[in-house]
Amino acid sequence: NVQADIENEGMVVIPGKQFKEIISSLNPGVLTLELKENTFKILTEKTKTSLACQTSEEYPPFPNVEGDEYKISSENLEEIEKNISFSASTDQARPVLTAILFKFSSKGSEIISTDGFRLSILELNESEIYEDEKSFLIPSKALSEVYRIMNKLDVKEVQFKISRELKQVFFSMNGVLIFVRLIDGNYPPYEKIVPVDFKTEVVFDSEELLDNLKRAMIFARESSNIVRFVINEKEVEVRSSSPSFGDYKGILKSVKIKGPSGEIAFNIKYLVDYLAATKADEHWFGMNESLKPALFKPGSKSNYKYIIMPF
Repeated sequence: NVQADIENEGMVVIPGKQFKEIISSLNPGVLTLELKENTFKILTEKTKTSLACQTSEEYPPFPNVEGDEYKISSENLEEIEKNISFSASTDQARPVLTAILFKFSSKGSEIISTDGFRLSILELNESEIYEDEKSFLIPSKALSEVYRIMNKLDVKEVQFKISRELKQVFFSMNGVLIFVRLIDGNYPPYEKIVPVDFKTEVVFDSEELLDNLKRAMIFARESSNIVRFVINEKEVEVRSSSPSFGDYKGILKSVKIKGPSGEIAFNIKYLVDYLAATKADEHWFGMNESLKPALFKPGSKSNYKYIIMPF
């Protein structure tokens, strides 16, 4: 709802993108909106803009969403946006992977995303308990838009309903209603790739690791973004190479190592994305073999797991 002085009531359908661009370009001040025949006018003291429009009868009606009700705090939605959304795929050829999986059960709530090469899992703190397990797939882009609007409205909690029949989710916050179509399909059995035990464990200093990755990235760009960790008894080497520029090797000494030595290679972009999202002082890392999934966890977040498939 927008506060305004209304002389005559009415409804009209206008091009959303062009309307947004016009409004964004105007200086703060009073707007006058007029509808005459099939023309929608946007008037200010110095400008006059006209948009072709359509009658409201041509706009599809909003669905009446009835179904299971849920709520999520602004803190949890922020965690999802920062720690989960970036792992979802952007490839529309596999729409299931462009969605975020919500799982509610008697054990609590889990939020999952994957693009097939990395996997993020977040266990929501202080979430409600549900007797029957329920799961659904919400498009990652739509959820990011909900998060953006939540911040604009400065709300503390977002309510939403899931309609299995309509295959839609309906978000409600401070008078703003958002309708989103759920993604239909079977999510990959991600539980099977999550390692439980680890032969080698390392605790990294976040600043030291990120500094070395930034330098390694310069050389990794021409080599499929590959960066290699060589884990010794007391230190970890970060290596990358470029056919054109040469090689890079950085020594990480502020590490705590447990278990045998090992070597593993990753897409460096996946590591940098993770570090940028979590912003922790330390990061725990566990691995078994060079070609098996490895796991990262921020030192202060035991409820968050980030699994990467190695090269």
